[in-house]
Amino acid sequence: MVDVTPARIGLLIDHLDENGGYDENIVPALQLVADEYLQSGILERPIEFVVRAVQGLPNGTFRAVRDAFRELVEQDALVIFGPWVSENGVALRRYVEELAEVPIITMAASESMLGEWVFGLPAGSMEEEPIIMATVAALDGCRTVGLAFEDSLIGREYLRTTREACRDTGLTITAEVAIPQVKSEKRDAMSRLAAVKPDAIMHVGFGLGLIGMNAALADIGWMPRRYTTTAFEFAATAQWWREQLAGWTGLDQYDERNVTGRAFIDRFERVHDRRPEYFFPLYCYDVGRLMMTAIAGARPLTGAAVKEALERIKMLPAASGAPGTRLRFGKFIRHGWVGSEFLVARRVLPDGSASVLHATIEGHVRVPSTQIPDTSDSDAY
Repeated sequence: MVDVTPARIGLLIDHLDENGGYDENIVPALQLVADEYLQSGILERPIEFVVRAVQGLPNGTFRAVRDAFRELVEQDALVIFGPWVSENGVALRRYVEELAEVPIITMAASESMLGEWVFGLPAGSMEEEPIIMATVAALDGCRTVGLAFEDSLIGREYLRTTREACRDTGLTITAEVAIPQVKSEKRDAMSRLAAVKPDAIMHVGFGLGLIGMNAALADIGWMPRRYTTTAFEFAATAQWWREQLAGWTGLDQYDERNVTGRAFIDRFERVHDRRPEYFFPLYCYDVGRLMMTAIAGARPLTGAAVKEALERIKMLPAASGAPGTRLRFGKFIRHGWVGSEFLVARRVLPDGSASVLHATIEGHVRVPSTQIPDTSDSDAY
């Protein structure tokens, strides 16, 4: 019997934690999708994941990301998941498009990186996140806001769209302050916002600018409502981050009501004996199914055919977001989410112990735990 060469998928991880690592559930979640597709007969050959994990911008360099992309192409990856950070994605777009050989799927939020070979499954969007954030703040009774924006490509793109969202939602911006994209002292910036006493603070940016904001606000004795973008998802990664975001409301993709997501977490728990109830494993399930479906439908099995197969995916139920969120691409469609509630607003409890579902763009959400459906017997994927 002739051995079958595995189909290779590249993982371009461009943001590492303080220990130089990354989320332990990424590869197990993707591997579970690959195993399920192979066992069901959707895939004809096994999948091999090739990982390149580097520290790109903002803490590292773009060159590391560019080199990692080239290495994955040389390793015969048919499709690449990554990069994750907009600054790296925007800079990498030229190299991906000029090569015109391997499609990439990015979770970065900037639409300026999308192209013929660059597909977006953003964990948010710089165009849409501020609209949702402003709507939720208005639902909470806010009428004035102060903006703290990270002084970076991401932060300034967010700033433009947040100004428009606040205007359209009827929120008055009382002050705008620039903060560094990296860890820094925040007292002066928070004092400038406090001087005009808005109902709330909105932070926009990658997220590292959030570090120390709570401490600075406590130091000056002012603790208004606080809102942020999908930078809020850092709260799922560590207790330290939940403390940084205690009392904040932000955008997330984990919704306990999503049956597709809960069913996947059930299966993950049966295989790995742990239950990762937060956004990233569900996101990996979604991006994994997109990649496996495209590889299964590629004829011949080349990067170009995988790109064309991605364009044929339509209305796949998503594990991320509120119930009813779906996935699709198309000939001229590079944003993969379908549905107004692909992002939800969650709130970290004041003691930093956990986050709870708060609202969506459609209104406040109150979900008693007793009403969450039991999907433990579901194997659908």
